[in-house]
Formats: sequence, C-alpha cells, structure tokens
Amino acid sequence: MRASARVGSRRRRIAGFTLLELMIVLVIFGIMSAVALPGFNKFMRSVDLNNNVNRAAMRLRIARQRAITESNTYHCWYAWWNGDWGWWDDDNSDFVFTFAEKWDPGEAQPTWITRTNSGTNPFTTFIYLDFYPNGSASESGTLIYTNSDGYSRSLSVIRSTGMVTVQ
Repeated sequence: MRASARVGSRRRRIAGFTLLELMIVLVIFGIMSAVALPGFNKFMRSVDLNNNVNRAAMRLRIARQRAITESNTYHCWYAWWNGDWGWWDDDNSDFVFTFAEKWDPGEAQPTWITRTNSGTNPFTTFIYLDFYPNGSASESGTLIYTNSDGYSRSLSVIRSTGMVTVQ
C-alpha cells in the first residue's frame, strides 16, 4: 500500500505545467505574433481593396442591368469627392436630372486607395459613362485601383457589350 501511495503522490506532482514552462510558451507565441502581424495586415488591406473594387463594379453592373430591364439610359459618373461611381436613371431620356428620377451617389471610399485611368485602355472622359437599353456602354476603359502596399486591381468596361469586369 505504501508503494502505491508514493506513485500516486508522484503523479500528482508531475501532472501540470510549471510557471516557467507557461512563460516560455507565451514568449514564443508573442514572437510568432509579432512576425506574422505585418503580413496579416497587408493581406487584410488587399482584401479590403478587392472588396472596394468589387462594390464599384457591382454598382456599374446594376446600372447596366436596370438600363436593359427598364429600357432607358442610365448615366453613371465617377464621383471624385468620394472615389466611387454614382448613377442616375434618366426616365424621360432628356439628359436632365429631375428629383423624380432614381439615383445613387455612391459610397465614400477609403483615402488610402488611389484610382488612376489606365495608360493602355483609358476612359476618354473618365467622368461620365452611359449604359443603353441594348446593354452597351458609351465607351470602353479601365480604372486601376491601388493601395500603399502595391496591390492593384483593375475595373474595365467594354463598350460594345457593356460588360464590367474586375481583374
């Protein structure tokens, strides 16, 4: 009976972690977090840039789809004050905005995203873009979105089909 009592008490003494072992694990975890954090932040900024480009493309796609389904011209503009595309439904096709017509001014985009007109496929006006009832657009062009880490995405509109793509 004494031998089994000694074995039981010995097991109780070695059945946990010491404070020193826990501190070493915490230090190792802290070092690994410090090394991984900049890469994780860069990844999250690239995901945020991608989301902003996809939202802008969605806004243009919605304007194109509404132009087709409602059989009238939708005017889009690039709003430099918030960095996004806005649109308005020209119900009577007079190219004059009235408050009875539907419109969306766009959302404010982060200031750390830069937007530039493509050098190889630029929008000629870079401000106005129309979608017609047949689905086509008034012009073709590419807008390049870039963040401070050098990550970039491009939003393109194809004139003949009105297709909006993100690459």
